[in-house]
Amino acid sequence: PVASSLYGSRFLAGGLGGSITHQCFYSPTPANKHDRKYWCKIARNGVCYTIISSRSYISSGYEGRVALGDAPQNGTFTVTMTGLRSSDAGTYRCGIGSTSEGLYVSLNLTVLADAPPSKPTQLIRGELHGSVTVLCPSGDTHSDKERFWCKMGRSICTLIASSDGYVGWRYQGRVLITPQESSGAFKVLMNDLRKEDSGLYLCGTRGWRGQDSPQEVVLQVATVSTIPRRPKFLSGTVGGSLAFQCHHDPKGTYERKYLCRWTGGSCSVLLDDEGFVLESYRGRVQMSSSDPGRYTVVLRQLREEDAGWYWCGARSGHAELTAPLKLLIHRG
Repeated sequence: PVASSLYGSRFLAGGLGGSITHQCFYSPTPANKHDRKYWCKIARNGVCYTIISSRSYISSGYEGRVALGDAPQNGTFTVTMTGLRSSDAGTYRCGIGSTSEGLYVSLNLTVLADAPPSKPTQLIRGELHGSVTVLCPSGDTHSDKERFWCKMGRSICTLIASSDGYVGWRYQGRVLITPQESSGAFKVLMNDLRKEDSGLYLCGTRGWRGQDSPQEVVLQVATVSTIPRRPKFLSGTVGGSLAFQCHHDPKGTYERKYLCRWTGGSCSVLLDDEGFVLESYRGRVQMSSSDPGRYTVVLRQLREEDAGWYWCGARSGHAELTAPLKLLIHRG
């Protein structure tokens, strides 16, 4: 199956007599919007027998306890099963197509005597070359726990970034995990989005006793983008100066615009539009804004240690619009 266009949770747990709700997220192409949606269960012979489909079909034995709702404009369809029985445990597929072998995602359903409530999967949409902000409601206020962000493969979740400073090499300069708020929640910021970033992610906290129940996040990166690809690498010489522009939505309302220095999955603010300048940069960095939709940063008296990743940022509510750039510093 072309799994890159269809995403959903890989594991579900429900309580006996209780219910589960499962969301499938698909690329909202014209074909996907109008095609048949289905929910099937894999039998011992390996065949996936349809339980319900968007063509008004419901398998006998499931009438009155299964429902399927499709929202083509959002690229999601939802399956709800109620009155769970121990025999409902097993492997299911949610999919799109005329047969159960088309486009699908497999998942395992476990039916327990007493299942904890599950967190709904977040759907985040981003644009090619753009940025996203993911809110991870941890619920755990112990700041000594490691915060993590990983991407699900077929069976394992590959670590992308963690609060101990680890960032995978493919994500250098374009992902960070914020410190925890008093509620225990934290944010994951990701930018310079690419098509291959689409997929299912997990974020959460983990300590020496294991990880807490993570938040599932589906990221869909739109292949058509209104964001132009801008130069990401800038070059300067020791002792010289460098000016560059940071862009944001001219129609947007932002509480704060800033430039920060990215290292090891965190970003220290150097200056902002409220007048803050980091002590060690005073007198050699300046921000000005003349046109709506962009601001200019000038960095003077360049030093070799100025080389590295920087982020242009603009905050709007809990969302952060960010874009990376890398400074290359040469000796004169």
